[in-house]
Amino acid sequence: MPSAFPSAVLGSGRPVTLRGAGHSCDGQTVTDSELLVTYAPDAAVRQVRDLDDGLIEVPAGMSWYGLERYLNRSGRAAPVLPNYLHMSVGGTLSVGGAGIDSVRSGMQVDHVERIQLIDGTGISRWCSRTDHPELFRFALGGLGTVGLIERAVLRTVPICQDTHMHRADHATLAELVEHAEQIAQRDDVDIYSASMRRGRLSSIVGRRGNGLRRCGEENCMIVSDPIRGRISHLRDVAAQFSDRVRLWTDYIVPVEQFAPMVATVETLLHRAPLNGVDPMLYILIVRRALDAPSFAFAPVRTAPVSIVVGLYTWGDRDPDVISATRHIFRDLLERCCELGGRPYLYGVTDLDTPLAERLYGTDLDRLAQLRSEHRLEHVNAHLPLVRAATRT
Repeated sequence: MPSAFPSAVLGSGRPVTLRGAGHSCDGQTVTDSELLVTYAPDAAVRQVRDLDDGLIEVPAGMSWYGLERYLNRSGRAAPVLPNYLHMSVGGTLSVGGAGIDSVRSGMQVDHVERIQLIDGTGISRWCSRTDHPELFRFALGGLGTVGLIERAVLRTVPICQDTHMHRADHATLAELVEHAEQIAQRDDVDIYSASMRRGRLSSIVGRRGNGLRRCGEENCMIVSDPIRGRISHLRDVAAQFSDRVRLWTDYIVPVEQFAPMVATVETLLHRAPLNGVDPMLYILIVRRALDAPSFAFAPVRTAPVSIVVGLYTWGDRDPDVISATRHIFRDLLERCCELGGRPYLYGVTDLDTPLAERLYGTDLDRLAQLRSEHRLEHVNAHLPLVRAATRT
């Protein structure tokens, strides 16, 4: 897309919806008689700029797959990759971004040096911790509520060719929870994920390093493809159910609240009527640096270690089943809030004003002020977060 196009559209004053790849957004990027500003990943690689000291400037429309392949050719890698690599860079930075790398490297937004942000008048400005720091804090994890991320400067790391991956099966959910809590206390793990699917409970723990010794255990392997060693099988699971209704959401709670959050999930999954729903529980560990920024709406607070509890469902196209599933998500959102956690904002998040006020406090009022100051009233105005901020 021509570089002037997003600025012209946002500055036109017409109702606008911003969208990255549109992955699992629960209709938040579906428009009704509005302009839709989306990204063009095919042309993005030509706009990448290599900077000094491991920094790279990329267009926000670039996919993580395209960026990682680009980086790998020069011996570099992104510190954290999402599980689905065909999402856009700007889209995931607008929600936070987590993956199996997060057990060591935190959120994707933690590795952003600066962003170029377009406001509601079409003006583009660079934002960082020191330049327009408030916009920087509200934009990353802010779901496009303070403007469109046009470009981002990201920190990269040297690539590790080999990944030593060990899979463990767990007899009970309580055993899986205990294992995750133990991993969260360690500092020698590079990748981690766990899941519960159709009665099978398993986790993957890994470490990286070139020239790793082969492991002799049955559930252990060395993966030499840098990308394959840093993503999960989640996309393959989703592809099996393309003809069903997909309702996904994630909650992030402090590690000490992980067990009660999972207990709530387990209880609610036995609630009737959920016949015809195929649920999957997905777990990640997020360890952030002590000096990591505190973003206004990102799903991880300043706690050094948090755990992602993702509930992904595929259900029959039955209104009663869909309604029952959404009620479960609403109850889980309440429980997450009670436990001091936050939701990912991209999925099924029934965020009303009272709950938003409990989660975000005075940042909600400041969001309304920033949107007014930067003439953003016509941008993403339908989002629950915006409606809560403006009390509409």
